[in-house]
Amino acid sequence: MSLNIASPSELVKTVGFAHTAATTVRVPIAIGGKLLIPLNTAAANEHNAYAYETEVDNAPAETGVAWGVNDALYWDAAGGVLTKTAEGNALFGHALQPKAAAAAVSPLVAFDAYTTA
Repeated sequence: MSLNIASPSELVKTVGFAHTAATTVRVPIAIGGKLLIPLNTAAANEHNAYAYETEVDNAPAETGVAWGVNDALYWDAAGGVLTKTAEGNALFGHALQPKAAAAAVSPLVAFDAYTTA
């Protein structure tokens, strides 16, 4: 499941380059130790655009854990979900809206590849 880019296109900060691995549209990928969000599906070594700062929603999220506003969120690449668990996961951004423990998708989240915890 891919996430939704919620920011208007003119506010999404992007960069373009060819990456050595294949990418899937709107499924975060770690490149050089930072998460980026591919804006297209592309084969390895094909040019693609990657979001590095935007608001997202409807991202797959771990269930059983509630989020509060400004909670730090991490991308669990193995599970393909946003989580509050830092260990072994890459920093994704921060919650802009609360999430109920039972929810399987995220509310609005501030994604920033270059943010600090």
